[in-house]
This record gives sequence, C-alpha cells and structure tokens, in this order.
Amino acid sequence: MIKKFLLLSFLLFCGPTEIMIAQTGANSQMSNTNVILKEKSKGGYKRPKSPSQQQILCTYENGSLKFQFVIPEGECQLTVTDMTTGFSRQYVFDSSAEATVYVGALTQAHIEISTANGHEYEGWLDMEP
Repeated sequence: MIKKFLLLSFLLFCGPTEIMIAQTGANSQMSNTNVILKEKSKGGYKRPKSPSQQQILCTYENGSLKFQFVIPEGECQLTVTDMTTGFSRQYVFDSSAEATVYVGALTQAHIEISTANGHEYEGWLDMEP
C-alpha cells in the first residue's frame, strides 16, 4: 500500500504539467469536457530542471472554457483556434481566481495560454459528435 502511494506521488510530481480530458455520458444534455494542457517545450538543449508543481484545471462546457490554476501566474492570454474553420481568437483572463471565458461552440480546437510569469501551455479540445 505504501509502495503504491509513493509511486503515485512520484508520478504526480515528476510528470509534465497536465490537465485531464474526460467527457460525461452520452445521455447528458450538458456536455462537459476537460482539456489536457501541457507546458510548451521551448526547443533546444536545456539543463534538466525540477518538475513544475503547476496544475491547471480546464473544462469546456456550453461554449465556455473554465480555468483554475493551482499556482496563480498573473494575467493570461488565451488563444483558441477552431480547427474546423481555422479561425483564431484571443482572450485575456486573470489566473488568480477561477475564470470563465465564453469561446462559442467548438468541436475541435487548439488552445494556447501565455502567462504573465512567462510560461506557455497548450492543449487540444476534441469532442466526439
């Protein structure tokens, strides 16, 4: 039991910053999808560093993206690219509290976040019809 707990703790702290994706049952009228966001790699060789403690909960529901940062990173610029139409839109929100951003109806989208602390995150929204 202790070994499982230690292994789980190790995986949680050593893995990249992520947000989970899940979808509610098909019978539900309100579709609720969580989006996985990962810290963008900046390319090139860099020395290894300790894993980020940041966790971001991102949920898409009824045309809105909801964000909740475990560690606030100041003002954030959100870019949402609708992969069906190719249109991109930008929004600004503050990560110090839970934020809700209305982005409209999406089925597939690329989501990017740049924070005031200089971190960048990205993820994909892919809802099944």
